[in-house]
Amino acid sequence: MSVRKSDARLPLVGALAPAMKVSIPRLLATAAVTIAVPCFAQTGTVTFYSIGLSPAQQVKVALVPAGAGPFTGWLFDGSQRMAHAQRGRFIAFNLATGEHQFTVPYKSGGPGKTALNLTVLGGGNYCVRLTAKYVNWIVAPVSFVDSRIEQVPCQQALKEAGGYKRIDIDRVDPPVRTELDSSVTFPRGIEGRLAPEA
Repeated sequence: MSVRKSDARLPLVGALAPAMKVSIPRLLATAAVTIAVPCFAQTGTVTFYSIGLSPAQQVKVALVPAGAGPFTGWLFDGSQRMAHAQRGRFIAFNLATGEHQFTVPYKSGGPGKTALNLTVLGGGNYCVRLTAKYVNWIVAPVSFVDSRIEQVPCQQALKEAGGYKRIDIDRVDPPVRTELDSSVTFPRGIEGRLAPEA
């Protein structure tokens, strides 16, 4: 009498059956925890900030023909709007590892032309300064003519923006609010493991 291959495996399946029994509620609970708890090893923290101006810097803006001021427009990652920047405020996101293309368009509802290409590494920390270029016509009010986005060393960012508050939550585009870092003060742990500067 010959034994089919499938019949030969039946005793093995029968022996493992009690160990393979998993309740549906337990399986669903495990899946829910896996989805709800982000794996921070697969994300990096990117902190963006728009500079604020002290009273002395405000006087300088009024007297100097050109310079950098706060950026107050939309920040994009590719075609996704992220946040509407506020002067003297920051926002931090836990973003997926990989390539990101950030822009801060000047007078545009869509992504900007000049991008900051950033490769986010798991557990990495990145700091990005947002500014607007202004021209002071002396006889006319200050006009903003362009925007600028640049990665800066996180130690420098901490010196420049360490006292800033997080931007108002209603200025963050709803689809990306799940990626917000929970910090309400400028992240202090960023002096630790820093990602390579661009």
